[in-house]
Amino acid sequence: MELAAGRLAVRDDPGGSDLVGRFIAGEATAFEQVVGRYAERLAALVYRLLGYSGDVEDVVQDVFLVALESRRKFRADSSLWTWLTAIAVNRCRSRWRRKRLRELISGRQASPAADESAITDETSAQVRRAVAELPGRLREVVVLHYLEEMPVEEIGLALGISRSAIDVRLHRAREKLRQTLPRLVIEER
Repeated sequence: MELAAGRLAVRDDPGGSDLVGRFIAGEATAFEQVVGRYAERLAALVYRLLGYSGDVEDVVQDVFLVALESRRKFRADSSLWTWLTAIAVNRCRSRWRRKRLRELISGRQASPAADESAITDETSAQVRRAVAELPGRLREVVVLHYLEEMPVEEIGLALGISRSAIDVRLHRAREKLRQTLPRLVIEER
């Protein structure tokens, strides 16, 4: 399979076009390199998207399994990181749906899993809780834009939505956070 170097968006991945080509071709060492390069970053993203829950390792493994199985579908219209982000967002959405279904069936509400003992700064803890409580689609854009510092264009590619949809979601998320965190000032970006 031939990859057009001009189509590869690897600004955050020096030398990534060679790795991407080898990964798509199914080279085992390339997959190991992809896992080594992105596992920690994916774990941080999944941790934030799930609202700081304990399912991070399982979801990250799912992301890499899906990526391996569907590697030939990667068209290099975005960076490998953006593609992995899209998979991670979808896996987190599935995890949330299953969790909510279990809660409904069991008739109990799960408490938000936050590692409160590791959080020493109260303001940081309040922000984390507020972000974790946002509806999934709003939390996704907040995490990707503010915490992962992804450009809006990459967020659009990862989530499959337009720039205007991202702007609307960010606006709604900021409004909800203003209501939840009235004493903290949330600056428009």
